[in-house]
Amino acid sequence: MEEMAGPGTSTRDREVRAISAEETRLLRHKVLRPHQAPEELVYPGDTERDSLHVGAFVGGALVGVASVVRRPMAGESAESAEGVWQLRGMATLPGFRGRGLGAAMLRACIGHVARSGGSTIWCNARTPAVDFYRKLGFETRGSEFEIPVSGPHFVMLRAVSAEDR
Repeated sequence: MEEMAGPGTSTRDREVRAISAEETRLLRHKVLRPHQAPEELVYPGDTERDSLHVGAFVGGALVGVASVVRRPMAGESAESAEGVWQLRGMATLPGFRGRGLGAAMLRACIGHVARSGGSTIWCNARTPAVDFYRKLGFETRGSEFEIPVSGPHFVMLRAVSAEDR
């Protein structure tokens, strides 16, 4: 995975690396779904062999998580969505945003999809995060929609190629 360097921070203090699905749940709870208990935050695909969960660590503490799983977009059949992966549960603690950790986690997920032969990565992006995803090559698809309790979102997607490995 990717080690990170930043102003005043050595690469030993900041890193992005693979973690277990279980390790994602506390941050999913704290940042994305405080109304649910961490043990309820098992997403479809979390335990599949080819799914990837990454964590961003600062000084050894887990401050960000992201997961990517093989999953067609809503309304598409599995047969018509070969090579399609969903980014899920991307969350960074508020005090650690804007430091490149989210981008590093997203690049790790995109790289995994590319190495796995995937062609597309998509997500339900919270409306305030749309610009973040656009900077990393994602485009919106369709209109804004509401996810109960979570708020307004857009479907966003990005083509994945061999250069993303």
